[in-house]
Amino acid sequence: MPNTQPSRRAFLQASGVAAGAFVGGQNVFAESTNANPPAKRAIVLFLQGGCSQLDTWDMKPDAPAEYRGEFDSIATATPGYRLCEHMPMLAARTNQFNVLRSVHHGTPSHEAAIHWVLTGYDYPGANTTTKNRNDKPSVGSFVAKVKGPSRPGLPAYFCVPDKGQLGDRVRYADSHFLGMAYSPFESGPIPVDAESPFRVPQPLVMFRDMPVTRFGDRQGLLQQLDNFKRDADASGMMTGMDQFRRTALEMINHPVTQAAIDLSKETRGTRQRYGSNKFGQRALMARRLAEAGVPFTLVNLADNQDWDTHVDNFNAMKTRLLPLLDRAVATLLDELSERGLLDSTLVAVVSEFGRTPKINNNAGRDHWSDVFSVILTGGGLKTGQVLGTSNARAEIPQDRPIHYNDVLATIYRQLGIATDRVFMHEGRPVPILYQGTPIPELI
Repeated sequence: MPNTQPSRRAFLQASGVAAGAFVGGQNVFAESTNANPPAKRAIVLFLQGGCSQLDTWDMKPDAPAEYRGEFDSIATATPGYRLCEHMPMLAARTNQFNVLRSVHHGTPSHEAAIHWVLTGYDYPGANTTTKNRNDKPSVGSFVAKVKGPSRPGLPAYFCVPDKGQLGDRVRYADSHFLGMAYSPFESGPIPVDAESPFRVPQPLVMFRDMPVTRFGDRQGLLQQLDNFKRDADASGMMTGMDQFRRTALEMINHPVTQAAIDLSKETRGTRQRYGSNKFGQRALMARRLAEAGVPFTLVNLADNQDWDTHVDNFNAMKTRLLPLLDRAVATLLDELSERGLLDSTLVAVVSEFGRTPKINNNAGRDHWSDVFSVILTGGGLKTGQVLGTSNARAEIPQDRPIHYNDVLATIYRQLGIATDRVFMHEGRPVPILYQGTPIPELI
């Protein structure tokens, strides 16, 4: 596969920023950031592993059996559009969201594709050993950098349950050169059923036997030790650590943050409504964080790579994956709407790629990045649209191709963030996105 990582010249051309725009090392950007954007926050539900487009949003009932698969399609709230029989709740709500069926990018590698989806940048050679950390800042970190927290003590960027992918073998949801101050906070493990209590993550809980005065003394000592290195620190790492620590300390004592992440405050009925499983409880946590005002929440709806269905695809989809996804996403949209939050909360359901159109010899589907599907709604977007088509066997886009970066450009646009804004890293300009334009049909 050719190296699609843009050169410095490509950065400047794609962002529309001239070299003269860099004055005194400051970040200058052509577009103005919208001070009153349609979306105040975003939730990205990540189906790690690669969700099959043919068995969900882009079914092909007229294709040969070895492509079509085992599932029937059902009618939806959108006239003429049908989706998988195992998603009846979402089928009844298609007028509330948009289905993009012609999304594509350039790599079928888990590592590189995950990096692309979470940052907007390809990462050639990404792997679980030598290239297992961000090569560019994640979308959430850029949002945290540009927008900042919405209220005191509350982080701008959360990952549920954590920032790792592929069983924590890679971590592509982090801040890279932006610094530790813009790394995500993690909710910690979420219950896998609707009955178990949620334990607030230990870093956010003050030791019960430590008086506040002693806690303050320890922080003062830590500050003194840090000062030995601070004068010699040219990287800015200590400053980032300071900001991250200050936010963490605010969180420890801040009732708003404590309440936001305490899932045990939800009624049993609400927790059951989302589903007594990890998908449902993680989606509920996302609603709580959005309601508290967190600007960007990334939810890993998988442990390791649940959606990587190389083997036994249809059994896994109909018993373990689709029913749980159906209830969790439908309930999340319902609750956001009922609480008056959907218009100001952009929700995206994404996967790093799709699955091969042809079923393999293990009744599974393999990696496929040439075309896949994405769901977008809320945050001031128009809804009820099905955009783009793939060809007869869901192999390539046929009508209205949508590059994945256009999806990210749409998210940024609704959040009021100019994608041509650039940051300097090692003397080179790095735009928030080097390519991608908002999808006009949605805005």
